[in-house]
Amino acid sequence: MDFRGWDPWDALASPLLRTFPFTLRLPRWAANHLVKISPLNPRPLLGIPRDCFAKGVALFLSGYALRERLDPQPEQRDIIGLLHRRLRDKMIPGYSGPCWGTNVPYQTRAFYVPPQTPSLVHTAFAVEALLDLHDLQPQPQYLETAVGACRFALQDLNVRRAGEGLCFSYTPVDQTRVINVTALAARMLARTGRAAGDARLLDHAHRAMRYVTDQQAADGSWPYGEEPIHGWIDNYHTGFVLDSIEDYASHTGNDGIQSALLRGIRFYREHLFEEDGTPRFSPGSRYPLDGHCLAQGILTFTRLRRHDPEYLPFAERIAAWGVRHFRHPQGYYYFQIRRRWKNTIPHIRWVQAWMFLALNRLLEAQGEGT
Repeated sequence: MDFRGWDPWDALASPLLRTFPFTLRLPRWAANHLVKISPLNPRPLLGIPRDCFAKGVALFLSGYALRERLDPQPEQRDIIGLLHRRLRDKMIPGYSGPCWGTNVPYQTRAFYVPPQTPSLVHTAFAVEALLDLHDLQPQPQYLETAVGACRFALQDLNVRRAGEGLCFSYTPVDQTRVINVTALAARMLARTGRAAGDARLLDHAHRAMRYVTDQQAADGSWPYGEEPIHGWIDNYHTGFVLDSIEDYASHTGNDGIQSALLRGIRFYREHLFEEDGTPRFSPGSRYPLDGHCLAQGILTFTRLRRHDPEYLPFAERIAAWGVRHFRHPQGYYYFQIRRRWKNTIPHIRWVQAWMFLALNRLLEAQGEGT
């Protein structure tokens, strides 16, 4: 297994899309969007290679760590070793600590990210995977790398005070205030701080989580970010925030955020899922049905099962819906179903890695209940 594949955000890896007018923001964004939503895969024609993405590697690594805990096997340990080497090789040099990002450039609505630019999101999931390995078999290198990644977050990202909280930028090259990014930072700092016995990291985690809870709306929701261009609410980023709050509370013993968490869970369940387990993309729209939302729902309701006995059965309902509607007979999961067409491209990071982790997390939870 080489864990290579395509990605929804890989359009600008095409040599044809690196020249004018794709050096401009709007053409870049439009090209990426059209390649992303196309029901036919234009990547071979555009010269876009299958690639191995750090975040996908981290998610697979966390999934295999779960499998190894449930059922130790020599073959799994070999794969874990391979994935750990891949993750280590994907580190981006030149910063205050270990960090990860995407291999290819991409254009968001707000800013352009050059290739090999580290991001808090990629780094946070890499740290999760390393600490999962540390829990499985403690080794100093795993914890040292996690502590170094926290140093990157605190020294190289644009970190701003917001009242009593701290807000982290997405990358070193932007000034955005994206709420799920700071939630992931809080989780990373809390888990690493607890494992390392570092009170300073735990204090930064507390202040980052204060920012997240301060941004919650009265109905329990969170927008993607503070800027007007980031005012939307969606499924999987809401799941990121809820997972991060739950894990932060577990790592720190801070139950003071319980009310914010419960309001958020209620909004997530009532507005971003249907009764049969269908994951809505946003409160106002069912479409596009997205494989990432499918996986995130399984992960979040599994993780939050201590709060309501119905959450684990609901995670199972989401998984069963996914098998009926999103699973190809060959075993992979689709990218999206839109109103008029289906995009069946098996994106390695966006869907396969997330579903691998989600289904293994669900199996672990089911095992605990038997």
